Amino acid sequence: MVEKSAVDFIEEWQTGAFLIILSVVVGAFSVIGLSSVLPSSPVVILSVFLVGTIAAFVGSSFIIYGR
Repeated sequence: MVEKSAVDFIEEWQTGAFLIILSVVVGAFSVIGLSSVLPSSPVVILSVFLVGTIAAFVGSSFIIYGR
């Protein structure tokens, strides 16, 4: 088994952290953007946040890593 260098490990870690932060930001923007049409129920707001976050993570992972 080939060991990864420290630089490779850090690059992968930074990419993962970037994906998570980007996903959370997009989820927050989806709640802010849809706040005028959403009911003010916490369950609906949390659901929109989760769906936006998951969609952003899947989309950005697909763009970065491919199929």
